[in-house]
Amino acid sequence: MNNDKRTIFIWDVHWCFDEFELLIEKLKIQDDDTVYLVWDMINKWPKSWKMIKFLYKNQDQYRCILWNHEVSFKKRFNSHDFWNNFSSEIFEKLKNKFSKNPDILEYFNSIPLYIEKEDFLLIHWWLNPDKKLSEHTIDEITKIREINDKPWFEQYTGNTKIIYWHWALNWLSIRWNTIWLDTWCLYGWALTAYVLETWDIYSQPALDIYQDIFTKIQNYEFKWIKKNK
Repeated sequence: MNNDKRTIFIWDVHWCFDEFELLIEKLKIQDDDTVYLVWDMINKWPKSWKMIKFLYKNQDQYRCILWNHEVSFKKRFNSHDFWNNFSSEIFEKLKNKFSKNPDILEYFNSIPLYIEKEDFLLIHWWLNPDKKLSEHTIDEITKIREINDKPWFEQYTGNTKIIYWHWALNWLSIRWNTIWLDTWCLYGWALTAYVLETWDIYSQPALDIYQDIFTKIQNYEFKWIKKNK
């Protein structure tokens, strides 16, 4: 077995915590490995809290950044900005958990918007080539997908490898130093991991269908057609 240090990325866990644990077993995580979560970690109840506790306990080795669901939750939690991403029931459950665990809340509030390393940039979505990374707003990083009506990653020509997410209906993409491997575990397919140093890909099949992707696609297409009439 290769004992070299690895940089591992795992896409879109949501409430698929059981699959996450099985994938970790397949990866045979070593002490020198660093695992980055490319995802939304909350909102898809009931496994959100398990995921947050796991990250809190293992934060030296498992790292993540804020994604659109986490940003929405923080805005609502801190300023009562009631976003549609969260039902009242889910919000209250998570809020109560955090309120009873201030150390975990402090950790959650410390999660950065992006992680920049010498050989990669982990970011939720947006990267405007006309701006420095530090100049991007929260909404740009977590919401905007296109530049001039085209996906930003199709126009990216930089030398930094970008690890990203946030267009689940487009399946997956590897192109010109941009990597995104969301394989729809939430919709009954699989949870996927990518090893930066070796390009190895590991996969754990979903144990269940947690959301109906076909209904989601139909709703998405209907909204797109209505918007573009």
